Amino acid sequence: MAEKFSYEQYVSDADFLRKYNDYQSRYSEKVRESDKVIVSIVNSLTSKINTHRPVLLDIGCSTGNLLMHLRDAVQSIDYIGGDLAQSSLEQCRSNPKLSGINFELLDILDLPVSSYDIVVVNAVLYMFSEKQYDAAVRSISKSLKPGGVVIIYDFAHPFEHQDLEIFETSVLHPDGLRLCFRPMKKVREKLVAAGFSDVEFSPFELPIDLPKPPYDEEVVTYTVNDSLAHKMMFRGVLYQPWCHMVAHKAN
Repeated sequence: MAEKFSYEQYVSDADFLRKYNDYQSRYSEKVRESDKVIVSIVNSLTSKINTHRPVLLDIGCSTGNLLMHLRDAVQSIDYIGGDLAQSSLEQCRSNPKLSGINFELLDILDLPVSSYDIVVVNAVLYMFSEKQYDAAVRSISKSLKPGGVVIIYDFAHPFEHQDLEIFETSVLHPDGLRLCFRPMKKVREKLVAAGFSDVEFSPFELPIDLPKPPYDEEVVTYTVNDSLAHKMMFRGVLYQPWCHMVAHKAN
């Protein structure tokens, strides 16, 4: 299975994309809690750029929800959405709420060179093999202008010597989906090797409770409170160590 799976298959599965796009529609009006953090980071970054109008790429933009909320909050940026899924791009282009945002067919492994000030990678890299992951961070680095910033929302945990890759089968992914849980130390090393510095990790905790789903339905994220009242995010039997990461490319 490890040899058969690729992110290209993920974005070309028409049935999955239809279901996933339907799922995304629930966040078109109300911003996702993790996306609120990304909006805050972008707002902080752009307040420091006063020499030109920044260009932001959301790679793996899906139906454009994050871009919609970003533009509502920060108007001083030119936004671009990139994806390999044609159906998602077509949905974005036909959405009047996304008018004025450019949507392009882009491969995260082969992005245009020196084109962006900020690149956002929102819940994408956890499904990448090590070879794909390394290629992706190198491509992102090359795509950024000097001094540019990447914002990543993905799985990352503090256990330095635990590097976990599993394959999950579910209603949504009956043929299996790769899930990679990388240690922060390893992620930092990969980003530095790709030309980034000042790598920051901010583990994400939901500020709201999500109910536990029935056992006989699709697995979705729910929260469990630990003894310190921290809201831990689970998906079925799996704990999800979601984390926001920010790294800067050298000038």
